Amino acid sequence: MMTSEQTHPLSEALHWAVGQAVQAPSLHNAQPWRFRIRGPGVDVRADRSRSLPVIDADGRELATSCGAALFHLRIALRTKGLDVDVRRLPDPLDPDLIARVIVKPGQAPTEEELRLCAAIATRRTSRAPYLGITVPDEVIERLRRDAETEGAWFAPLTEEAQRVQLVALVMEADHLQWSNSELREEFAQWMRPNDSTAHDGVPGYSLGLDNVQSHIAAMAVRLMDRGAQEAVAHRDLVAASPLLVILGTTGDGPIDWVRAGEALDRILLRAESEDLRVAFLNQPVETAELRPSVGELAGRPGFPQLILRIGYGTAGPGTPRRPVSEVLE
Repeated sequence: MMTSEQTHPLSEALHWAVGQAVQAPSLHNAQPWRFRIRGPGVDVRADRSRSLPVIDADGRELATSCGAALFHLRIALRTKGLDVDVRRLPDPLDPDLIARVIVKPGQAPTEEELRLCAAIATRRTSRAPYLGITVPDEVIERLRRDAETEGAWFAPLTEEAQRVQLVALVMEADHLQWSNSELREEFAQWMRPNDSTAHDGVPGYSLGLDNVQSHIAAMAVRLMDRGAQEAVAHRDLVAASPLLVILGTTGDGPIDWVRAGEALDRILLRAESEDLRVAFLNQPVETAELRPSVGELAGRPGFPQLILRIGYGTAGPGTPRRPVSEVLE
C-alpha cells in the first residue's frame, strides 16, 4: 500500500494509468502499442502487427504514436503522486521496447499535472473548420514551452506567405497520396462503419459520414482517387485555421520520433485544457519528396515530424479504443 494520500495501491494505479495511455491518438486509430506491468513500473511496447507499412514504411509515426501513449501514461501516474523515471529505447536488442517507466512514491501532483490529465477524457481530434478567433500569444507561448520541455521544437507559421506555401504542400501531398492505390487500400482496411463494434480504426462518423455512407466508404476509398477533392477541402481548412504549426526535432531517429510523440501529446492536452481544438495536416511530412520542403518552411534545424492546425471550435467525436485487457501482455 502506498503511503501518500494522493496514491492508490501500486497495481491499481498502474492499471488505471494504462487505461489512460490507450486514449492517446494514433494514425488511423491503429493503436500500435502494448504494455507490460513489471514490478514498480510499466513497459511501453510497439505492436508491429498494427503498423502501416505503406504510409509509414520506416515506423516513424508508429513510434510517435507510442510516444503519445507514453506521455498519457506519465501524466496519469503523476496524478497518483508517483514520481516517474523514463528510460526510452533502453534495449538495443529489443527495438519494440519503446520505454521502461519506473515509479516510486513522490510529491503530490501539481495543478498543471492534474489539469493536463483531466484533459485526456475530453481530448478529440476536430476535423471541422475553426472559428476566426486568434489564439492569444500567451497561449502559443505555453504550447511552445510544452514542445521544448519534451525535446521538440515548435514553429508557428505566422506569415501569409508561409500559409500559402503550406497549402501548396498539403494539396500536392493529397494528390500524391490518393493516386497511390496501395495507400488507399491500407486506409480502407482501417475504416469502420458507424455501427461497427471494433475497438480500433476510423469510424465513418469521425469523417462526417452518415450510416449509409459509412458502410460504402471503404469500397469508395479503394476504387476512387479523391486527391482533387481532398486537396480543396484541406485548402479550405487551412484558411479557417488561425494557428498552423510545424512540430519537429533536431534528430530523426527512433528516440526522436518517440520524443516528438510525447511533445505532441503534451501540446494536445494543453490545447484541450485551453478549450482549443487540434487536427493534423501530416500529408507532406508523410511524403518523402515533400518532407524537406516542410523543414525549409519551418526554418528550424532538424526534421519536421508533424503539422498541426489549431483553433477554437466544435469538439470532434470520440473514437473507439481497445480495452486494457487487450493491450496488456
